[in-house]
Amino acid sequence: MTVPALYLAGDRDFVASAPGMDQLLANLKRFVPGLRGIQMLAGCGHWTQQERPNEVNAAIIDFVRGLPD
Repeated sequence: MTVPALYLAGDRDFVASAPGMDQLLANLKRFVPGLRGIQMLAGCGHWTQQERPNEVNAAIIDFVRGLPD
């Protein structure tokens, strides 16, 4: 069984700027077969849910709504 997944992060997160992370994100589908999308929040840091709660909630709701019944 492949579990659906969404990668959601801030583009100012120190993890997102770690060496090699750009390559990892470009190939994330290889490591996470159920990946449905990558969403980077512009100007957001590491604590996405605290910094952008409305955008995080909207992304999760859209993700869940897009799953098959």
